[in-house]
Amino acid sequence: MMLDLRDPVCMSILLEGEWEPWLSGYFLNAVKPGMTVLDIGAHSGYFSLLAGMRTGPTGKVHAFEPNPFHHRNLIKSATLNGFGHVKLHQVMVSDKRGETFMRTRGEGGTSIFYPDLVELNGVTETRVKLGLLTDYLDPSLKADVIKIDIDGGEPYIMDSLLQIVDRNDKMIVFMEYLPILWEQTDPVPYMRQLASRGFQIFNVPRAGAIEPTTPDELAKFNGIVHLDLLLVR
Repeated sequence: MMLDLRDPVCMSILLEGEWEPWLSGYFLNAVKPGMTVLDIGAHSGYFSLLAGMRTGPTGKVHAFEPNPFHHRNLIKSATLNGFGHVKLHQVMVSDKRGETFMRTRGEGGTSIFYPDLVELNGVTETRVKLGLLTDYLDPSLKADVIKIDIDGGEPYIMDSLLQIVDRNDKMIVFMEYLPILWEQTDPVPYMRQLASRGFQIFNVPRAGAIEPTTPDELAKFNGIVHLDLLLVR
């Protein structure tokens, strides 16, 4: 895996040999040979590469990552591993098409910068493509596992996500949940829509067993450290 050591996630992968181990194990168990996996917010490609390894060449992995530096490294990583079934989309998935500026900090490998929460030096703006999630997927696509980690952009993909959900049966979704980044959007109605479509919702803690939860219980969450949710149908 190609890693940019200026990026804290990449540095952690190098030092620890893994990323978010409390989540990685469940992800590896969920992905089976021949499955189709969507990695929405692929970053440097850790989960995309795990998915590519587990699905094998009979499966398909769609990785979505707007950051051009991470996209280049992800292409190299997939090529080095012979993962021709990992398809990369350099786009910021949203509820509209066009272009926008992604604000990042540092050089090369970067992390999303939250201008409303912190003040940092060395902020740069990169023009990136905006697009609908469904624009990049065949209308007949059957997704088995979806991982979502887009740092507050979740509200903008929910309509597209529900379209994909509605044309599938069994499905597993991993989603980072931090409502403080959802701006003025209330996440609870979306979580209720997913629950009404037959998903059981679990919190995956950093230590210990997974815990069942509900949209109403999630409505009470106001932490500044994200939850990792596992949704199973």
